[in-house]
Amino acid sequence: MDERWLSFTSDLGLDDASVGCCHGVIARAAPSVRVIDVCHAVAPSDVAHGAQVLAGAVGHLPVGVHLVVVDPAAEPPRAVAVATADGSITVSPDNGVAAPAWEILGGVTAAHVLDDTVTALRVRQPHPLTRGRDLLAPVAARLAAGLPLAQVGGAVDPATLVRLARRRARVGASAVRGHIEAVDHAGNLRLTATRDDLEAAGILLGDTVEVRMDARTLLVPFTTTSGEVPRGRVAVFEDADRVIVLGVCLGRASEVVRGRRGDPVVIAQAPRRAPAAVPAARIGLLDPPAAGSSAPTAPASQV
Repeated sequence: MDERWLSFTSDLGLDDASVGCCHGVIARAAPSVRVIDVCHAVAPSDVAHGAQVLAGAVGHLPVGVHLVVVDPAAEPPRAVAVATADGSITVSPDNGVAAPAWEILGGVTAAHVLDDTVTALRVRQPHPLTRGRDLLAPVAARLAAGLPLAQVGGAVDPATLVRLARRRARVGASAVRGHIEAVDHAGNLRLTATRDDLEAAGILLGDTVEVRMDARTLLVPFTTTSGEVPRGRVAVFEDADRVIVLGVCLGRASEVVRGRRGDPVVIAQAPRRAPAAVPAARIGLLDPPAAGSSAPTAPASQV
C-alpha cells in the first residue's frame, strides 16, 4: 500500500493546543495519513513569511497534500485546494501563501474553492476564528486519504488565484540592494539576494565586502560558511537554499548587527586601496652609478 503524506505549515505556534487539535482532526478524518510538521513558527498572520517558509521546504517533501494555515482574521479570503503538476495539492487560504510553492511544484493544473457548507468536509460546529482546524485541516486530510479534488467544491480559474509580488534584489555595477527576508532560528539574516546577484555585481567568494544597514557600514568577508571567521565575527555566505545570509560564527547576527525582517541591506564591493609604494632600493632602482663604475645588481629574491 502506498504511503500518503500531508505536510503542515502554520503560524499557530506551540504555546497552546492549536497544532495538536489540528493533528487530532487530521487523525480522525484520515488515520492512515502520515503528517510532516514543517514549521509552526511563521510570524502571526504574516503571509509573506509563510510563503517563504513553505517554498523553502516543499522541494524536500514527498508528493502529497500541503496544508498551510496562515490566515489573518481580518476579512479572511476564500479557502482553496490547488493541484500542481507534480501530483501534489495545496490546501490554504487564497492569500498567496502557497503561490511560490506552486511554481516549484511545476505550476497549477487545477483549483477548487472549499465548500464550507458541506458538513462531510468540516467539523460539525466550525468557528470562524479556527478555520484552519475546522475546515482546512479536515479537507486536507480527506484529500490525502484519496478524496477526489472535484468533491471539495467548485472549480475556479487558476488565473484568479492570489499571487504575491516577490521582493527581489536590485543588482548594480558594484553593489546589490535587497532586504532581510527572514531571521532563522540561529539568528542568521536571510536576504533577498543570491550568489548570482553578488557575482553580477563583481563580488566573488573570498572578497571582503561592505554591508550597509541604516547608518552602519561593516567590512566582512564573503565566505563559504560562518565557521571560516573567528568566533563572534560577521560573515556573508550562501545557505543551503542558495540564498545569501548574514551570519555570525557561534553567535546571532540578528543581535550583533541588529537586523530585522524587512530591513534594507546593501552589499557592495569594498573600496580598493592603492598598493603602498615600494622603495626603489627594494627593486634595485638605485641612483645612477658614477661614470666608469658598474651598477650594483640586486639579488633575484629582492626583485
